[in-house]
Amino acid sequence: MSETIIETVTFKLAPGADEAAFIKASDDVNAFLGTCDGFIARRLSKNADGVWLDHVEWRNLADAKAAAETLPAQQQLAPFMAAIDMSSAKMRHDALMARAG
Repeated sequence: MSETIIETVTFKLAPGADEAAFIKASDDVNAFLGTCDGFIARRLSKNADGVWLDHVEWRNLADAKAAAETLPAQQQLAPFMAAIDMSSAKMRHDALMARAG
């Protein structure tokens, strides 16, 4: 396999955050990621316990880290970021080892 990296962020929404507004604000994240070098794909999901999973595929780790460094300066992403309970957020980067589909 190549150097493809899967960035996984798990989190809960902040108390009082509106889920529908959060999902709509996710469109702004998609637009931002589309401008980032090395961005391949993104999926956002939620389990029955209210834990969200933001799954982003990158060409390599350097591109993933570069996007993460510029993300906080993106004012259009403030509503998305404000809806996240940052104390619950965990990020990891893993090498993609196999793919189907």
